[in-house]
Amino acid sequence: MKIGITGGIGSGKSYVCKRLEARGIQVYDCDSAAKRLIRTSPELQQQLKALVGSLEKAEMARFLLESEQNAKAIDAIVHPAVFRDFEQSGLQWMESAILYESGAIRLVDKAIVVTAPDEVRIRRVMDRDHISREKVLEWMSRQLPQDEVRRRAHFEIVNDGTADIDQQINKILNAMKETILAIAGKPGLYKLVSRGKNSLIVEALDATHRRQPAFATDRITSLGDVAMFTETDDVPLMDVLDNIKTLEAGKKASIDEKKASPKELQDYFTKVLPEWDRDRVQNSHIKKLITWYNILVEAGITDFKSDVAPTEGDNIDDRK
Repeated sequence: MKIGITGGIGSGKSYVCKRLEARGIQVYDCDSAAKRLIRTSPELQQQLKALVGSLEKAEMARFLLESEQNAKAIDAIVHPAVFRDFEQSGLQWMESAILYESGAIRLVDKAIVVTAPDEVRIRRVMDRDHISREKVLEWMSRQLPQDEVRRRAHFEIVNDGTADIDQQINKILNAMKETILAIAGKPGLYKLVSRGKNSLIVEALDATHRRQPAFATDRITSLGDVAMFTETDDVPLMDVLDNIKTLEAGKKASIDEKKASPKELQDYFTKVLPEWDRDRVQNSHIKKLITWYNILVEAGITDFKSDVAPTEGDNIDDRK
């Protein structure tokens, strides 16, 4: 899942991104990337020079401020280059002050807006950039109103200097946890992308990454709701998958579930879950388990304790 972080000037987006990076989440900075690409990309430099006539900073600034049409012409060159660079970066998170205005919203699945009261934002920018209140208000007027961005975004982080940022981040990360689904009658596994009014939008966990709607009639099951029968208590699927991961040292299953005999399947599963219930667990269940494990490993989803843990609202009828 790709996530965009946005917010008006002085809202504190950069601080929120630093808190994310402290958790090991690398965030792509669109503004820094644009400056880097203008410095290093011969193709971009050639296009800008043809438009402006010079790559000198003063001349670029003069051309940019001369008219709105000029600004849009530069954006039409720079923004696509930044978008391509983000997609090639392999990162899942991006920071963009103009997420909606630039069209970068099309590159992400969810948007988080960082907000703060106007007076807080004004004071922050005045102190940071040593400029007048009037200048800050002028800059703010050029951006989408904060209320409008808040309305469009999926999540909000209030950064007013008193609200707990890490607590808000925890809540959002938990809400965005990718739910892995199995759909009766359809091969493979899917991750939940979003919820519609009467359906879910799911994405195949294979090389196609094909997205499609899924409906309540499709018999959708979250892997977090699945457990395996044993002679005592049922064992959550995430623990069974973790056992296979340990057995296989994190690699794909060493058994071919499609060609294995019933005895081979049962012997293998005994290594995974010695206490499995021989009466209630069928060979077809073992085959499906191994297939699911291989799909998840191929997709790079191996932190089963987290990625296949039960989450709230997994099923289509659980929407709040």
